[in-house]
Amino acid sequence: MYYLCISTKSKNKYKVMDKKTICIDFDGVIHDYSKGFQGADEFGQMIPNADTGTSVLKQKGWTIIIFTTRKKTDKLEKWLKDHNITYDYINENPNQPENTSGKLIADVYLDDRGICFRGVWDQWLVREILDFEPWEERRKKEIEQLANFGKTEDSIWERGNEKRIKADTSSW
Repeated sequence: MYYLCISTKSKNKYKVMDKKTICIDFDGVIHDYSKGFQGADEFGQMIPNADTGTSVLKQKGWTIIIFTTRKKTDKLEKWLKDHNITYDYINENPNQPENTSGKLIADVYLDDRGICFRGVWDQWLVREILDFEPWEERRKKEIEQLANFGKTEDSIWERGNEKRIKADTSSW
C-alpha cells in the first residue's frame, strides 16, 4: 500500500512513498509505564519482545518513529540502544509536509492508550471510550482480583447454599 506525501524538499511536488511508516509510543508500549511518569529520564523495564517486534518491522521495510510526549534526550536514545530497540527517528518524520500540525504522518500508530476508530460513531464506540483503561491498569486489576480470590463473598465456593456433588470418577 502507498500513501501520498507532499514534499517541498524534492524537485517533484508530489512524492509517492513506498515504505510504510509506524509511530510507536514509548511509555507503555516499549517500556513499562505501570508506575506512571517517574521523571524525564526515568524508564521502566522493556516490554517483552519490543526489541524483536521493532527489528522485524525494520526488516520488512518499515520506517519506525518513536512518537512520545517525552523530549528526545541522550538518556532516552541510550535506553533504546541498550535495549536493542530498532528505530529511525524520535518525534520527527523527515517526510512530513511543511505547514502541518504536530501530528506526524504515519500508516499505523501503536499506542497503549488508543482506540481504533472503525468508521462509525455508535454506542459501542462511546462505551469503549467511557470504559477505557490502559492495558497496564487492566492487568493490575486482574492480578489484584486473583490475589483476592476466595477472600470475598463472591467466591462460588463460599456463596449461597448451592449443593455440591462429588463426581464419581472411578469409571472415567
